[in-house]
Amino acid sequence: MRNLNFKIIFILLSAIIISGCTENKKSEEQYLSDAKLKLEEKKYDEAIADYREFLKHYPKSDKAIFAYNEIAGIQISNLNNPQEGIKTYIELAEKHPDTKEAKQSLFMVAFIYDETLKDKQNAMASYQKFLDKYPKDNDSNDKMSESARTMLEVLKSGKSIEEIIEENIKNSGGNTDTTGTTESTGKTGIDEDSDSKLKRLENESKGKDIKKEDDKKVDPAQN
Repeated sequence: MRNLNFKIIFILLSAIIISGCTENKKSEEQYLSDAKLKLEEKKYDEAIADYREFLKHYPKSDKAIFAYNEIAGIQISNLNNPQEGIKTYIELAEKHPDTKEAKQSLFMVAFIYDETLKDKQNAMASYQKFLDKYPKDNDSNDKMSESARTMLEVLKSGKSIEEIIEENIKNSGGNTDTTGTTESTGKTGIDEDSDSKLKRLENESKGKDIKKEDDKKVDPAQN
């Protein structure tokens, strides 16, 4: 009789615990909605907590990568904590290794070390690690490997991007194509991606060369 009562009590307690866990688990949409609301209210730590709870309960959701990117964006832009953002990008790449977002995340790790933290050693190591995993771009619209190789070259040479581009222009007779793109949520805290930076500097360099040529063509007698 005593054993029977113990079994009944055990079953009831188990049912209560399971019921409580079920009630605490919200839907995917509810977690994401709550996190978005907290973000709009500038409750950044609470927003991250909601995204983390979402990832805990729905790790295989098709919105999981979105949640990781949102967390990284909040950490970098809103909390000014790029180191935590780096950890989140690495976690994304480890949890979803066969996605294009994994490649983007590892590129961002190197880029943040390079542009935001100005940590040359970790930037070079991260760019090299990226290139070991992604030695070339298989998609014509994806130039991250090309861009990473250029950025690594700049860091190793100790020269500025402007000097590298001017050398490339001279070596190619003024026709160089330095490109490279990366996607982000716009919340990474980086003002300019490698594509924009390289293109801008290249155009500036070309503009200087054109101006120099025009100045040479001016007839001194007209002045």
